[in-house]
Amino acid sequence: FGSYQGNKISQTEPINATGVGIAGFGAPTTYTSLARQGIFRFVRGTINVNGTNVTQGSPLLVDSAGNLKSGVPVCNGTTVTGNCVDSYNIFANDPQHIGPDASVAGLLGKLPLPNDFALGNVLNTGGFDWNPPSTFKGPNVFVRLDHNFSQSDNVFGHFLIGSFNTTQGDFLNARPEVYPGFPPLGEVNRDNSNLAIKYSHVFSPTLVNEFIAGYNRFKFLFTFGESNPGFPDPVKNPPWADNCVVGSTKNVDSPYCGSAHTARAITTPQLVDNVSWTHGAHNLRFGINFRFYVHNDSRGFFGGNIVNPIITFQRTLRTAGLTNLPSGSGASAPSSSDINVIQQAAVELLGLPGRIQQAFPADFVNNVYGKGLETVYTRAHQYDSYIQDEWHVRPNITVNAGLRWEYNPPPFDAKESLVPNGNIAGGVPVSFVKADGWYKNGNLGAVGPRLGIAYSPDNKTSIRAGYAWMFDTISTFQVTAQAGKVPGFALNCVSQINTTGTITTSAGCATPAGMTNRISAGFPVAMPAPTTTPSAALSQPAYQPNGVAPSVGAFDPNLKNPSIHEWNLTIQRELPGSFVTEIGYVGKRGTHLFRAYDLNQINPNSAFLNDFLLGRQNAMSGCSPDGTGCPTGVTGQNPALLRSLAGCAATGTCSLLNSNSNDFLQNNIGDLATQIDQGNIVNRGFPGNYFRPDPQFTQIFFQDAEGDSYYHAAFVGLRRRFEKGLTFGLSYTFSKSIDDQSIDPVGAATGGGLSTTNSVTPTDIHNFGLDRARSDFDNRHVLTVDSLYEFPFGNGKRFASNIPKWLDYVIGGWSSTGIFDYQSGEPYTIYSGSQTANTEHVSTALVKGPFDPGHLQTVAGIEGPVMYNVGALITTPSDPNFDCRNVIGTATYFCIPPPGQQGSGRNTAQGPSFWNLDSGLLKNFKLTERFNIQFRAEAFNVLNHPNFNNPRNASSGTPRVNNSLFARTCCSTSSLPSSATVIAIGEPNRVLQFGLKLDF
Repeated sequence: FGSYQGNKISQTEPINATGVGIAGFGAPTTYTSLARQGIFRFVRGTINVNGTNVTQGSPLLVDSAGNLKSGVPVCNGTTVTGNCVDSYNIFANDPQHIGPDASVAGLLGKLPLPNDFALGNVLNTGGFDWNPPSTFKGPNVFVRLDHNFSQSDNVFGHFLIGSFNTTQGDFLNARPEVYPGFPPLGEVNRDNSNLAIKYSHVFSPTLVNEFIAGYNRFKFLFTFGESNPGFPDPVKNPPWADNCVVGSTKNVDSPYCGSAHTARAITTPQLVDNVSWTHGAHNLRFGINFRFYVHNDSRGFFGGNIVNPIITFQRTLRTAGLTNLPSGSGASAPSSSDINVIQQAAVELLGLPGRIQQAFPADFVNNVYGKGLETVYTRAHQYDSYIQDEWHVRPNITVNAGLRWEYNPPPFDAKESLVPNGNIAGGVPVSFVKADGWYKNGNLGAVGPRLGIAYSPDNKTSIRAGYAWMFDTISTFQVTAQAGKVPGFALNCVSQINTTGTITTSAGCATPAGMTNRISAGFPVAMPAPTTTPSAALSQPAYQPNGVAPSVGAFDPNLKNPSIHEWNLTIQRELPGSFVTEIGYVGKRGTHLFRAYDLNQINPNSAFLNDFLLGRQNAMSGCSPDGTGCPTGVTGQNPALLRSLAGCAATGTCSLLNSNSNDFLQNNIGDLATQIDQGNIVNRGFPGNYFRPDPQFTQIFFQDAEGDSYYHAAFVGLRRRFEKGLTFGLSYTFSKSIDDQSIDPVGAATGGGLSTTNSVTPTDIHNFGLDRARSDFDNRHVLTVDSLYEFPFGNGKRFASNIPKWLDYVIGGWSSTGIFDYQSGEPYTIYSGSQTANTEHVSTALVKGPFDPGHLQTVAGIEGPVMYNVGALITTPSDPNFDCRNVIGTATYFCIPPPGQQGSGRNTAQGPSFWNLDSGLLKNFKLTERFNIQFRAEAFNVLNHPNFNNPRNASSGTPRVNNSLFARTCCSTSSLPSSATVIAIGEPNRVLQFGLKLDF
């Protein structure tokens, strides 16, 4: 038997200023025609437009083509000198008088002009809205062979090979074509194959053995820059025009991707043997399942290390030295942000890059840094065995009992696994040395029992109960993330030129020639080979400042297999009218679940906290945090410890403290501790571990298996068997899930996925109990209703059963389907946005007054619905609700907790619910006894109902109190799993699908 299936789906998605369309990718920003000529427009003073004061570029000043609207005052230098739009010629004020860089100008000339002035600087840059394309295509080929050699011997085999490729742009990962006519930022090739060969031998009517050998293979290729046929030619894919990894330009969006591909290939050879033996009332089964994972992961960028050269323009590094920069005061004063944009535009248009970077992967075996992709060769062997007995105690009682043993030795790297030679963060410096595996524990004791019973008291009732202890395995992607955190895994070489013309290059790297050149004059397009070796990085100094010390990773040497205890009880009863009902309960208890966190979390000590409070009081009194610059009648307090840690004198101004006054006002003690720790505190007389427990490293990405979870659910179902043209089903589940971390701690991220704001990172690694709460995916109520109804018209039906064949083609054979889904909203955490207690995660918000659970609502002047209608963050220190936001019309306040404290807990708020209705209309045509045609018209989300995400998952919203987008759920809605049958990534809006099927 063989089959072939071909797929091709073409689509377009908008990218525009509102963020609607491709998630994570708004409209690109490009220079106006005048800006490309070096003419930069800006506002002097304040212009009043229809009652609105404008101090810099605004859509109120320009028409749809970007030209100044009639009546907007223009500075002429004589009669109009203030409160007007002026211009500055970048090329005329270039001290070198070279004019635009030819290479940059050539690229800009190929880009479209802006068509959306709700984006960008408005007077000089704007957005470009358009609908980029994307295509999904790929065949699947299936071959099956089944042969009986004898009554006792049978061989069965199948082979499947297929692909599903995304071309012209990868919308799912926000890598479309940036502008028409340019290559996409990425495409995806997905290849799969599967082979299974089974040999069955019947020894006797009661003893059968089956042996299966085969493999699964999945390969994902994310092309990135290689979507461009000219990659990596620096002329055809300029390293100074990257827009997918670092971003070469700041004012506008470049059209290219500067990174080589990422390829993940997982091949799993597998051997399975099952024996079935029937003996009396017992049906025994036992067997083995051996899997041998081969996971090769090659990437053009691993974390922040990019193996291809990337060049960036940064005004804060290299300046153009422009003359006659706009200045003035009062009505003639330009906005400071406009001056920054002018200087950034100058380095971009004049072709004056400030930085080049390129990473070199390590070959630890040969102890050299080379070129090529960063690759991890993970191998994992898994050996499972089981025995199970199905015992028919009585005709109406069956007992299933079994035991499963899962031996999963530690995964290893096919080339070299490098792990710490001691207790990392244990107070003693460690080195990374070769090991047999990534951790030590082989989990030999992973033996799980299973027990089930089925009882039928009569022929209409069935009662089932069961218990199982199951184990999980480690994901090879967790190993990939850890392998990339071995010190020296890749050497990121960076050369940059600062505002004084000084060139600096990172340690162990060589400086390329031509760093002072412009792009067209020969600025380097690659870094030279490193001057150091990988082995030099395996043993780090006992102390290095935060950010200078490398970030590393390690597994818990005693890493355990995650396990789940599950138990259930179900009662099923046949009812009149062809109905069957079911009621039941399911309970689960997860133990030793995987977690990931930074073992080097900083928890500021009490002395640091006390001085931080002094600085905070100073800032709230109108002084600088260091106690200087106080208003008349106010005496500041001297935070002596903070001064010493910051390297400041005992008196006078301390710039490090004063430049972070917002940290003091918003209780952000963790951020201040990190910034101070980035200086050399040992040279200032403090121990290296004053902040970080292990000052040998910056971050220690640590993975253990000490998480846990609980799940309890009651469910009821009702189903009508298909009869008289109707089938119907209803299922309702009432459940609660509790855990201390809800999602895969790594996923496919090479960097590990930790951040100060996401739900992966623990609130405090010294108190995981703070995160014990409802799971992120806890859907308390879930309801599903489905139906299929055949209309009673046409031959063989209740009505018009003897009509002519031609009329039956018209009114007969019709049926309809419908599926309705409802889920209550998922919980989410309201965060303060400040690191009030430690350096690894912002604290939860402190709720003052009665808690308002929030609800989806619209607020005038805000795009998209919000969960709360709140006022601005209260910034008046004398206000008793300072650092809080009020839910308007209530006594509820969401506040930043005091320094050293956490807020009101995880997942206290409830997100919006989800519901959807899919429907279909089917028509069957009976051609002959052998041939039938079915036409299907299906609508996914037939009512076009938008299901908004909670602020945690919103594309333009956040659950952080100190952010202006707090509580917003804009602007994308949840995709529907059912529509994934049409488009792989799913669609949130109504999707219509038409199909024609021939049966014979």
